Amino acid sequence: MAATLGAGGLRDFLGYLATVKGDLSNITAPPFLLSPRSVTEMPVACAERQELFLAPAHEDDPEVRALLVLKSFLCSLKRQGYHATIASSPSTSSSSLGGAKKPLNAFLGELFLAKFLPSDNYRRRSISSVSNGRANSVGSDTSVNETTEDDSATLLFVEQVSHHPPATACYTYNKAHGMSSEGYVAQETSFSPTSGVRVSQVGYAIVRDTVHNESHLMTLPTLLLKGLLTGRPYPELDGSCYISSSSGYLATVGFSGTNTFGMGKRNSFNARLCSVREEGDSSSNNASVPANKRQPIYEISGQWTGKMTIKDGRTGKVVEEFDVNDVPISEAQVAPLEKQSPWESRRAWHEVIEGIRMGNMEAIARRKAQIENAQRRMREVERNAGVEWPRMFFHNKQQPILARAIPDESLRSVDPSRTGGVWSFIGIGPAMAILRDGLHFRSLEPTTELDV
Repeated sequence: MAATLGAGGLRDFLGYLATVKGDLSNITAPPFLLSPRSVTEMPVACAERQELFLAPAHEDDPEVRALLVLKSFLCSLKRQGYHATIASSPSTSSSSLGGAKKPLNAFLGELFLAKFLPSDNYRRRSISSVSNGRANSVGSDTSVNETTEDDSATLLFVEQVSHHPPATACYTYNKAHGMSSEGYVAQETSFSPTSGVRVSQVGYAIVRDTVHNESHLMTLPTLLLKGLLTGRPYPELDGSCYISSSSGYLATVGFSGTNTFGMGKRNSFNARLCSVREEGDSSSNNASVPANKRQPIYEISGQWTGKMTIKDGRTGKVVEEFDVNDVPISEAQVAPLEKQSPWESRRAWHEVIEGIRMGNMEAIARRKAQIENAQRRMREVERNAGVEWPRMFFHNKQQPILARAIPDESLRSVDPSRTGGVWSFIGIGPAMAILRDGLHFRSLEPTTELDV
């Protein structure tokens, strides 16, 4: 696809990338390689499969809850990997997704606010789980910034909290089911003519289940963008990532796929769920066995873009076989453009998005330059005044994150210098108050030109 849109331009851009040293995260791609979405929309993939996201709250067995969290994570990977790809529908197969595109670089303070409505089945279950047996509901045409309370819906808050390095923080919350997730990620990007674009995701996410007083901390995979030299780019995931559960379970996910020579099966993975509790293994020397080497309780294998198989690790029997494309998706609902703040992603980038869809390179370049130049001047004014940009929904805690059960020591904590800080959500009460009062930097817009 990229080849038909300008092979010469693609070759020139790849040649330029090969000369750049260090992180490429803030490099501006040529218009024909841009996606009509910002990086602030990437967290949508972690919440849109609502039945999976909410399922742990309704499961009594802790090892099955850990499995459900792992399954939800695996089912989110396709939409994350193909987030920047133009597709005809959410259920489009990976083979027809087209050429992968670069998402728009988010500007500091950019917001993405959305909500997801669960299925009727989960809406009924959520109503019975709310205190006093009642829950409020709103029409499907509303969004997170149009209501102060919607117990059955899942609310999503995303904010670009750092620009150098680029870091995005997000919080997902469902009151009725007692489920939430919180995390932040910075992307460090490099390029090699042979291996393509490599995006290291620095950060973590924590899924919290208040019904069972459990938390599940997960590290993030490395994203590879391959096939650039042929003009048919596609994503792969690389390395290993982990989910460490406070209930005493550890999931290890290893990714593989096609190599430089095209060998291997695209988008493949193997995952295993083990107990890391001393009583979780019948052997007397369990403490001496590394956590990721213990007998698995469950094993999952397949392709994160397609079919997966779950086996009981103790008996070898197949527990479930499914295709990620068949798992129901709840579409993210956002406010109409005219009701969004100028700082919300789709309104801020509206002209660029329309330009990409229409192939209007002049409109794309003009609006992008307007936003990017104004943002550079804002940063210069802040430096001259000795002030820091105020974040809306997240604050910097400057506290290390530790997960002792994770066997890879380099992933047990996050270096704040690589993420611009250690970001934590301000709380659902203060966040809803901000939305209710409309405190979206009223006197300032992303394109406001300030005097230096």
